[in-house]
Amino acid sequence: MDKKANVLHRFIAKTIDLLIFGFLSEMFYPYGYLAGVLYILISDGFFDGASLGKRIIGLKVITVLDEKQPEFKESIIRNSFVAVPMLFAFIPFVGYFLLVTVSLVIYATEIYFIIKSPEGERIGDRFAFTRVIDVQKHG
Repeated sequence: MDKKANVLHRFIAKTIDLLIFGFLSEMFYPYGYLAGVLYILISDGFFDGASLGKRIIGLKVITVLDEKQPEFKESIIRNSFVAVPMLFAFIPFVGYFLLVTVSLVIYATEIYFIIKSPEGERIGDRFAFTRVIDVQKHG
């Protein structure tokens, strides 16, 4: 396997996806928040294994075993670590505190793994048996 995808490109792609989440949340209130969470969960099952953010930046997700496009199942598994804490916002009184606290811990852990792992695998990738690659390097 080639070296890991560019870390900065991964962060930019995730930022674009989180902006899409925010757009859906605001434009389709009150159901847009759930639409945004759903987008985050299934986003890597579209566009030949790339969320909109990854597609714009030139990245995609592949399965480790056969280097194929992940199905929605793998997308949901790999992105659940990011999306599930977003559901804490629905808990009265303490929801936003939990959302921010748990998200910060998860994001910090995911960033650590992306940087330290030789293949750039985050926790979600390890559970889903996926990895992110640069499209230009793999054709």
